[in-house]
Amino acid sequence: MNYTDWLKTEYPQFKNSSTVETFQYIEQAKADTKTITILLVFFMPFALLYPMNHLLTSYGFAPFESVFYWCMFLAVTFIGSKLMDKLESELIKTSLRKLLKNSKS
Repeated sequence: MNYTDWLKTEYPQFKNSSTVETFQYIEQAKADTKTITILLVFFMPFALLYPMNHLLTSYGFAPFESVFYWCMFLAVTFIGSKLMDKLESELIKTSLRKLLKNSKS
């Protein structure tokens, strides 16, 4: 996501500011959310793939042996990837809002 454009549309005071200034806020927000993002990257596959595996196995699909299982695996992986991107983007936006709120105070 282009956070510079988001900042300029969300906060009018950044419309005429330099890219360097906005980039500093973005880098700070990414640094603040780095730990949470790393945890999500490691635990999200387990949170999505384990229930999918358990559900399909309970319906009689052998893990990694049927075409349907592979299709579901790829679909869940794709959806999980999009979900992770959206979640990471929202975490960074929330962090940017907090940074800007604290800088005004």
